[in-house]
Amino acid sequence: MATVSINAPGLSGGLLYNNGSNNARVCITSETGEFDMETIKNWQDEGFDVVYLPLDGGGKDYEGRLRGVKEGLGVGENYAVIAYGEAANYCLDYYLKSQNASRLCALVAYYPSVIPDTRSRFPLSLPVLVHLAGDTVDVTTIPVALGLQGRKKRKTRPINPGIGTGERLELAYPAYTYDNAQPGFAEHDMEEYDHLAADLAWTRTIHVLRKGFSRQADLERRWEEHQEGKYFKSNITKTMDAYVSHKKPAVTYVPTMSGGIGTQALRRFYDHHFLGKLPPSMRIRLLSRTSGADRVVDELYVSFEHSQEIPWMLPGVPPTNKRVEIIIVSIVSLRAGRLYSEHTYWDQASVLVQVGLLDPKLVPQSGKGVDRLPIVGREAARRILHENPEEEQVDYHNRMIRRARALRNRSSRASQAGEESAVELKSEAETPMPIREKNKGKSVQEQGIPQTEPPKANNGTPDESNGHEEDDDGAVTETESTKQSKSESANHKAFVEEGSDENGE
Repeated sequence: MATVSINAPGLSGGLLYNNGSNNARVCITSETGEFDMETIKNWQDEGFDVVYLPLDGGGKDYEGRLRGVKEGLGVGENYAVIAYGEAANYCLDYYLKSQNASRLCALVAYYPSVIPDTRSRFPLSLPVLVHLAGDTVDVTTIPVALGLQGRKKRKTRPINPGIGTGERLELAYPAYTYDNAQPGFAEHDMEEYDHLAADLAWTRTIHVLRKGFSRQADLERRWEEHQEGKYFKSNITKTMDAYVSHKKPAVTYVPTMSGGIGTQALRRFYDHHFLGKLPPSMRIRLLSRTSGADRVVDELYVSFEHSQEIPWMLPGVPPTNKRVEIIIVSIVSLRAGRLYSEHTYWDQASVLVQVGLLDPKLVPQSGKGVDRLPIVGREAARRILHENPEEEQVDYHNRMIRRARALRNRSSRASQAGEESAVELKSEAETPMPIREKNKGKSVQEQGIPQTEPPKANNGTPDESNGHEEDDDGAVTETESTKQSKSESANHKAFVEEGSDENGE
């Protein structure tokens, strides 16, 4: 078999699968003998035995070499095909026939210029994925009359955007379009290479291959090891060990543009701006986790007292000793079983409100008709933390919308009957948020380590607020612990009105 073979050195450098066999053969095929070596290396790093097969004009010789790809496979072993361009045209047509798809467990076609009839059905046991690019594609149809098949016909059709943001087409087999991407978008050595489209297609492709080979990767373990070193051990070695070494890993904390690209930059970031920079009171609780083919998405509830500067979240902001509660979302992608990129998001406006750097009532002069900025404080995090549609009957949503409507109604009525009271406005727009138990989540501090000295007020003296703290708008209210104690002694549920007086009256 005239092929260029790149054999993976086992699975030790890649992902650990729940299948004992190491032989997962992937045939990559394209027009010529030259192909993007980075793509081939990427599949090798994932633990696959990669075989490259050039089209070289196609025909019977190419068909014979396609059949030869499965030579040497053991009992129960299968192979997959990833085809590009003109080779994708050939493979889609060839493997549409069930007799040709023996032992083929996955077929992925990148930007074919010709696809089978959109109603065509591939063998049920064969996962198929088509990535379309460009403006048009030819569709092959076979007319059928009186039970007899006619000659194949080709009709050029425009490639319209698929449904939703994922741009999936409603075909008999899974197919996706990629906005503004051209054929070649997934090959690093092509001018048409598109990083975002290529990454999205990669995720879909590796999902199909893992499904075809019935091999699932344990993505969570590496991510958990990284989080343990970063949040709970403050250990630079454990934090950095989780990253890929054959590529440039990248981390971006989006609200402050903190992080870095490359191993050295990330080590410097964690060493100087993250590890040891977490408030002793910080607690983290996982609310939800989604594991995909090559990424993990975490939704975290994070709470802390702002008792020290936090460079990655509040760079240059001295401690305010205010309590902060937020939701943080981390989207992590992995390559070869190690962290490749991380995008982390949170509501920075909510953080600034809670530490007293942003007052919702201070509206710029340009904001005509606006009396308050549409931002909230810790109540947003609490809403997510305590959300339970099966139990709660009170509607906490759309408060800002109701308030804006109430203000418009008040303004309209005021011109006829004078100003209505703040109490009436509050009744139209507000619903109190319930207080729940404090200290939710896992502390970033090791158990048994004594806490630091009591929080100090902004003037540097011990905080003598007697169980009170300022709410999101700067008004003095009872702290959660004080309210909880009162609630327990009275044996009833306490409620707190987070910024209940929206007028500040």
